Amino acid sequence: MAELKKFSDTLVLLIQGTNAVAQDKLEEALRTAKNLNCPLQRALSMLGYASDHSLKSILEAQTEITEGRISLDTAVKALRFAKQNNLEFDEAVNVLTSVHKKTMVAPSITNTLTNLLLDANMITREQLGSALQRSLSSGMTIGRLLVLNRDLSSWMMIASLNALLLVRDQKIVVDDAINGLQAVGRRRITIEQALFELGLYREGPGQSLKLGELFQMSGFLGESDMLECLEIELVKEKSFGQILLEQGLATSSLLEAAVYLQDLTASDTLRGYQAAEALRSVRTKEVSVYQAVAELQPPPQVAPPILRFTELMQKAGTCGSAESIKQIIPEDEDSSVKAGKKLLAAGLVNDVSLYTALRTYSLLREGYVTNDNAVLILQHCKANNVNVDDALIKLGLNIPSRMQWLWV
Repeated sequence: MAELKKFSDTLVLLIQGTNAVAQDKLEEALRTAKNLNCPLQRALSMLGYASDHSLKSILEAQTEITEGRISLDTAVKALRFAKQNNLEFDEAVNVLTSVHKKTMVAPSITNTLTNLLLDANMITREQLGSALQRSLSSGMTIGRLLVLNRDLSSWMMIASLNALLLVRDQKIVVDDAINGLQAVGRRRITIEQALFELGLYREGPGQSLKLGELFQMSGFLGESDMLECLEIELVKEKSFGQILLEQGLATSSLLEAAVYLQDLTASDTLRGYQAAEALRSVRTKEVSVYQAVAELQPPPQVAPPILRFTELMQKAGTCGSAESIKQIIPEDEDSSVKAGKKLLAAGLVNDVSLYTALRTYSLLREGYVTNDNAVLILQHCKANNVNVDDALIKLGLNIPSRMQWLWV
């Protein structure tokens, strides 16, 4: 809408940058403010979308920006940090300024992300030029501004960033990334699915849990926050942990706990979903990471064994009976793909249900969901005729997409 194109409105940017008000409600408040010719904060209050108290720190930040004492970027980070750690706005500014000075990296005008977006015809040079100007004046990242300005959807931006990570790690080349992104745009699928189906790349089993994935699985990192952190990681070449600190999304103690849990998953001491549960306990219960791990139920040492592929499908009610399966699949069959092909040939499953089951089983085998949650995902997909992505959203499960595409 036209009102959201006016990025000179600092208050709008602060509200968007901190997710203080849902986007649809913010748009309604902007229309109301325009129609009544009143300040935006007044419209938000009248509509019941935000109280004066909840906007206090944001308005304080707006004053600091207007008077030239801090940048918009610093204000957004400080507001996030203050909310997370129950601090006053000025206290958060002091903490983050100290952290940021240690790792200052000058921003570049164009970068690998903008080059990829242009090469894949996802944005125009005019859109890029406008975002560059706003980025220089506000301190916000170009990618974030492209999404806020609706030049690019958040779905396409996350796909672009994940594609760049694969290019950086030399798992694909730029041309593969462009081909994958074009498939994403046509079908609104993840970049991992696009590359998998094009035969360009698939993750191997046993991949380590990434720090950002652990924070996202724990519920501490939303989609917009993840977008911003990934962009900074790629463009400014900073470590993800340092970015979390600078952006006000984690404290030093929470980050230390996350790194410890990440190490436990790498050594197969914990599964990914257990690490996420422990990290939630560290923050919500304010206990040590060691206590959080000790209080996991069931304890890591007695976690139930992972269901076999056919067992998962039986429990979810998406294939034939145990007797019919035994007749066509040997008990020692370890390959979910081979087992699935036999079920398909016997008419016990169709293409869609098999595809869904293989994706879900990858998450189970790699330790990102429990046996029970894997069963729930399949049951939800079958009952509502939806795919795994929709089921995960409905069930409130934040799971890395890349782990759904390593079928063996």
